[in-house]
Amino acid sequence: MLRLLLFAGLLVSASLPVWACEPVPAAARVVEGPRFKLVVLSEPMPIPLNAPFALDVWLCDARMAELPPLVRVDAWMPAHRHGMNYAPTIAKLDWGHYRADGFLLHMPGEWEFIFDFAGLEQNERLSFRFDAE
Repeated sequence: MLRLLLFAGLLVSASLPVWACEPVPAAARVVEGPRFKLVVLSEPMPIPLNAPFALDVWLCDARMAELPPLVRVDAWMPAHRHGMNYAPTIAKLDWGHYRADGFLLHMPGEWEFIFDFAGLEQNERLSFRFDAE
């Protein structure tokens, strides 16, 4: 009986969603929100200046609850009060895993990356700042 329970446990753990974010890659940017964690990796790394790049985005929830969809990504310069000259596109790759493509930081300085989610009860926004050199 114990073997059967252990085997059933292995089957359940093997079928966990791919979006589980542990361990987090060392090069990733991690943003803690009130309901979930956001893990972001750029392609290429590090984020370049005056060259196109993409962001791989994972949503992680320790409760394994339903995750809100990523509906908008953007970057802007708070000190200059303007954004990019491009509008990134979002593609859902897997449950909780997205790729945002079409970023280009056209000038050096502090940029803020913004991620908007359509929540089940309410919308949510997570962001982080990056100094482009």
